[in-house]
Amino acid sequence: MQITDVKTYVLQLDFKIKIGSMPALKATGLYLNIKTDEDIDGWALSHWNLSNIAHKQFIDEALKRLLLKKDPFMTERIYNTIYHSSNRIMFGIPQATSAIQVALWDIIGKATKQPIYKLLGGMKREVRAYGSMPRGYKPKAAVGAVQAAIDLNGFKAVKLRIGKSLKSDEAIIKEVRDAFPDIDIMVDVNSGYTTVRDALKVAHICDKYNVAWLEEPLPSDNLNGLAILRNKSPVEIAGGENDMGTFRFEDILSKGSYDIVQPDVTRSGGYLQLKKIDAMAEVKGVRCIPHIFGFGHILAANLHFIMASRCDWCEFPFIPDEYQILEEPIKCEKGKVKALGKPGLGIEINRKMFEENVLKI
Repeated sequence: MQITDVKTYVLQLDFKIKIGSMPALKATGLYLNIKTDEDIDGWALSHWNLSNIAHKQFIDEALKRLLLKKDPFMTERIYNTIYHSSNRIMFGIPQATSAIQVALWDIIGKATKQPIYKLLGGMKREVRAYGSMPRGYKPKAAVGAVQAAIDLNGFKAVKLRIGKSLKSDEAIIKEVRDAFPDIDIMVDVNSGYTTVRDALKVAHICDKYNVAWLEEPLPSDNLNGLAILRNKSPVEIAGGENDMGTFRFEDILSKGSYDIVQPDVTRSGGYLQLKKIDAMAEVKGVRCIPHIFGFGHILAANLHFIMASRCDWCEFPFIPDEYQILEEPIKCEKGKVKALGKPGLGIEINRKMFEENVLKI
């Protein structure tokens, strides 16, 4: 089997999303389709970024040349070719490299008639999920959003977006904890604070209200600051969604920056990189719980890894089913998600939404 073509498509929906300290982003997605000479193709969704059009051009003009005529089963060789050709010399984009790996595994799964999680060494068929709020809310609105997540999906755990100010953060966490004394609460700062002192104050607020973990309290490049914080924090510190590859995670783990690493299959290099990252974390006694946010292909890609690993949580974006852009949306029921059992990724893009929202570039 050989790769014969690589196609990219940018979808843009009619709303924006605002997460933590990041600028508002258009709800867009760069879809990747790898075709082969045996009429088996693979799909993937590259993770959100500030310019999908620039990202598309990078794949179309640079990475496509590295993929044509390659055997899609040779995933490690393809990863190393892309990494060593683009990461230093050009401007290697982790999302593009990761999407290619996901699409290759979609092909492998379809060719072997197996879901990806089984090919990776299946470990379970069900995992508990936490509802990941799509944006920051004021305290009473946060309570309403959490109640909706419980009512619609049976979530027993939620992740709140904080990071505006210490006063605001405590008000949000307190309001939700008072309303829901028995659920697990995680919080995500999205690198909203810049000093260890402020981040440590947030950590003590989290401890006061029995928060499970504090995610990205500082910029993810500040590994020394994160290590100092982790040493002093009364709650677990999580992060790593913006990092790629074994070399970077060796730095993270060696410095002791996190209690929980959160590599994302669609950002951190693809399935085999995550398997290696998870193994490195395991020998350090660090948990590995992938970051997940975006449309359905991102959720599906990470769900396969989770089902083939020791990971005990699935981040589940709390967005309307239609925005998964799938023919059959992935469901969370009674706070749990089941493995996807069809070959490859086991999902199909919603053709109607695809055709209505694809940009003509």
